[in-house]
Amino acid sequence: MNSSKAIVHVISTTRLDCGGPSLSSTQLLESHRVAGQPGLLLCFDHQADTSRYASVSARVYKTVDSLMANESQGTIRAFHLHGIWDLFLHRVASYARRSNIPYVFSPRGMLEPWALSQKKWKKRLAWWLYQRRDLSRSAFLLATAQSEADQFPRLGLRNPTVVLPNGVAIPDKVPFRVAASSSDRTALFLSRIHPKKGLLVLAEAWAKVQPEGWRMVVVGPDEGGHRQQVESRIDQLGLRQCWEFRDAVFGECKRRAFIDADLFILPTYSENFGIAVAEALAYGLPVITTTQAPWEGLLEHRCGWWVPVNVDGIGKALLEATRATSTELQEMGSRGQRWVRDEFAWPSIARRLIEAYEKHIP
Repeated sequence: MNSSKAIVHVISTTRLDCGGPSLSSTQLLESHRVAGQPGLLLCFDHQADTSRYASVSARVYKTVDSLMANESQGTIRAFHLHGIWDLFLHRVASYARRSNIPYVFSPRGMLEPWALSQKKWKKRLAWWLYQRRDLSRSAFLLATAQSEADQFPRLGLRNPTVVLPNGVAIPDKVPFRVAASSSDRTALFLSRIHPKKGLLVLAEAWAKVQPEGWRMVVVGPDEGGHRQQVESRIDQLGLRQCWEFRDAVFGECKRRAFIDADLFILPTYSENFGIAVAEALAYGLPVITTTQAPWEGLLEHRCGWWVPVNVDGIGKALLEATRATSTELQEMGSRGQRWVRDEFAWPSIARRLIEAYEKHIP
């Protein structure tokens, strides 16, 4: 591949309170730059406030017209589109086809069964109007786990598929986690407060287990008023004393949330990757998540629990985790930290994706 040509990464927003792709797509672009692969960012709603939002060391454009007014078509190798169902992304894919420029789609879990069941009729209409055609003409489809890749042919997509996890920014230095007293330990949820994230089932499991000496800290942006639903259920279950809710955090405040925790929980109903899991592991936290997220490696590497997304499954993991000693939890966290450093660091992920471009985009 001609490395002097740029990959144009396309996403509808880089607002970090809109979910993992806003973060991982810009981190990927920056990792490509470090690896010697030029890149541009095409983003309808790019946020340049570096104290809170993602920023990149690349030229940023808000429309295809503004991109092409400033960049020669001959300098563009391909478009890489992050996400689906968005008309902005559809317009970029249409432009690429008209201009004979290859493009790649990362569906970002938006073709998973749970995701397809949400706003089902709107998605069915979009599928037949444009989305199926856009995807079927992609040079290859990028999945972050084999479970996501397996879904593509079920939907009639026969493109070449590359399976490559998201990368994670490895903290430069994580302070040694001082063993908390048995009466003052913290479980952390850090993600969007959205129905698919499973907070209601976690509340039921917590009420069943009643872990002594533990508190649950829920951190993240509210979506569609779901936080109020969760808080109402917390009150009904009598958990207000041990559950705390905080707004979304970024930068140093986010780092502090991971450092101050003893356990990470993501009781999700659907996840193509789950970048918050990788971040928690990078900070040395053992993790509880569900079999609806592609993190079976938690069992292999003995750094967490991978359980069914129901009260019994999460409750059993919660009971085991909260009965473990601080030393046992720290040993699990250390194993997870080594795993993430070995397999999910951005330089390795960026290099492997550049190899995929070279293979599938002649």
